[in-house]
Amino acid sequence: MTPAEDTVLRAVRARIHRSRIERLLIVAATLAGFLLLWEFAGHLTNPMFFAPVSEVLIVFYQQIVDPTHSLLNGFVETLAVLVPGFVIASVLGVVLGVLMGRSNLALQILDPYVTIFYNMPRVALIPVLLLWLGVGDTLKIVIVMLAAIFPVSVNVAAGIRDVSAQLTEPARSMNASEGQLLWKVILPATFPYVTAGLKLGLGRALTTVIVAEFFVSLSGLGGILHAASSTYQMAKMFAPAIILATMGIAIDGLLTYLERRALQRYRA
Repeated sequence: MTPAEDTVLRAVRARIHRSRIERLLIVAATLAGFLLLWEFAGHLTNPMFFAPVSEVLIVFYQQIVDPTHSLLNGFVETLAVLVPGFVIASVLGVVLGVLMGRSNLALQILDPYVTIFYNMPRVALIPVLLLWLGVGDTLKIVIVMLAAIFPVSVNVAAGIRDVSAQLTEPARSMNASEGQLLWKVILPATFPYVTAGLKLGLGRALTTVIVAEFFVSLSGLGGILHAASSTYQMAKMFAPAIILATMGIAIDGLLTYLERRALQRYRA
């Protein structure tokens, strides 16, 4: 590497490092402003309808160190429903999206039904599924799966159909099989669509698991949220929300990291 190239490389790295610091400072400043606004609004509002962030954090800490571990147990119960439902939805959603993306016949047959279920509120299905599956974790897992599967399949199908012929034709010219074309060209090229679908599905899954715990059985974080709201304990109501938000941010960050690594490997 010549001295000029080394200088340019250092300048680029410095600019990237500076942009990261600026982004962190902006996030920290906006978060601090939001928390201050929340604190002031909490003190100016009736405590039956809102709570300051300081009180929320104190109650959250008390629930964390509570000897009965009610919050931890609720989190485990919700996770036991969310994880299998989201994993099943992710796998089936990718398979369904690949099928719709690679086959015009499958797209014509499945697309109307996918569109219907994609736009249908999951709450409307709960009474029917309750009659079919009864009260229990199986019902809640199915509800979560139905909430997450269709955003994944729609995004995967759109990504596969958006793959340029400039990527697929060279592989075809080298007599690549359909499986090789799918695994080595199409899926790597559509990975951003896959992660976008998983993120959308995750958002729906997090919302739906709480709704399912509300309607089906008062358990998990949804049960804690319902019990706190019934007694107007506003500070206690925010604890499940904090856990769900943290879990959502963590999984979203993991998906973004996996997407970045996969794109780096694909482009290399």
